[in-house]
Amino acid sequence: MKRIMEAVQAWIEKYMVPVMNKITSTYWFGIISDAVLYVVPFCMVSAIPSLWSVLRNFIPVLPDISALNTYSFGLIGLFVSFIIPHNVAVKEGKRDRAMIAGFTSIGVYMMCMNAQAVEGGMLFDMNKFGAGGMFTALFVGFIVGFIYKKTCSKSFFGEDSVIPDFVKNWFDNILSVLISLFVGFLLTFVAKVDVFSVVALVMSPITGFAQSLPGVVLIVVIQNMLYFFGISGWVTTPVTRTITQAAIAENAAAMAAGMAPQNIYAYGFSRYHHIGGQGATLPLAVMMLFSKSKKNRMLGKATIVPSLFNINEPLVYASVANNPYMFMPMLLIAIILPTFSYLWFAFGWGTINYVNFDMNFAPNAISAFFMSGGDWRNVVLVILNLIIAALIWYPFFRAWDKNEAKKEEAKLAEREAKKAARAARRAARAEASASKIAGEDPLTDDGEASEIGAPSEA
Repeated sequence: MKRIMEAVQAWIEKYMVPVMNKITSTYWFGIISDAVLYVVPFCMVSAIPSLWSVLRNFIPVLPDISALNTYSFGLIGLFVSFIIPHNVAVKEGKRDRAMIAGFTSIGVYMMCMNAQAVEGGMLFDMNKFGAGGMFTALFVGFIVGFIYKKTCSKSFFGEDSVIPDFVKNWFDNILSVLISLFVGFLLTFVAKVDVFSVVALVMSPITGFAQSLPGVVLIVVIQNMLYFFGISGWVTTPVTRTITQAAIAENAAAMAAGMAPQNIYAYGFSRYHHIGGQGATLPLAVMMLFSKSKKNRMLGKATIVPSLFNINEPLVYASVANNPYMFMPMLLIAIILPTFSYLWFAFGWGTINYVNFDMNFAPNAISAFFMSGGDWRNVVLVILNLIIAALIWYPFFRAWDKNEAKKEEAKLAEREAKKAARAARRAARAEASASKIAGEDPLTDDGEASEIGAPSEA
């Protein structure tokens, strides 16, 4: 097992880690990942009306506050389209153009919606403003951001121009705005391209695979293996969150239309296999409380409360990452728990997530209950997965804990031996000092005594 683990670790460190580091350090990865993370507060706000809607199922007289969700989570596509070119301008050192860049992207994004003219105005599809338009928002934001990146250094005025800076900014933005809008115009009104449909078609192989059992398992295996070797699973967030947010938006729309949700890998699916955090480490934190190893007991006490709220970085980096004993349970959990969860929903034993209860730090059972619209069977799934994770962790933890306890006993014995040796040396030095003092006493020194008695003989 140790040889296998070392071989896998060597392969990942040689091939996977450099690739991941290269990807995550690229210009556009940072821009897009920041954009996805910027909208998280709006997703979290949407948890309030989502929770409220669940309560309304039991108390129908409560007022409908779904508008809070419509204009927070329901607009994240629009927000993402703004953030990407805005951040490009900031990164290029052109903060004075950042706001205009974001507004330009919103204009292009709405142009690509190809709104229908009706009497008295234009008819837009609200679903395209939210998570359902995330991929298109990323595409439009990237195009506008790229245009601004290439044109933001251009100016119609010299540095010594007497024209006020804010006036220069007006004119200098015209080129980027015109090019961006013209691209959107050509695609939507000249080429008659439905940008949303084309982007969905291009992404369908990825989103389709993510909704399959092999796709779900592969995603979780990659996340857990990266985490095991010290790379946080957050690096996959720009991809996975975009897929799952769009999926849960489709599920919500299906429920609103009176149909059953179909996307199993929707936002919140991780609540069923990341129990206590990525890798389902909550059982491990509990086991550490009763560890033979003193170090592990202390670690268990320090991490049990954060683990209840899905914060397990201290636990993972202190005891799991790069630990040969923990490789196999991390891999088994990444395969077994997502598979069991996927099949649970595929067989209709629970309700697929359709409520965007975006509270990552809520205990998993609570999230499962609310994201399913109040289905207790989803809570049962969390409990079963918790038990399965505990059974997987237990033998490996016991073996590791036993080994750690032996190390601590050996170190304690070594310290005691060193302590005894130091005490013996101190006693020896004290005895030697006492002997030396006794040897210099004139009443007991023969040489001195005979020297004193010599005159009397004379």
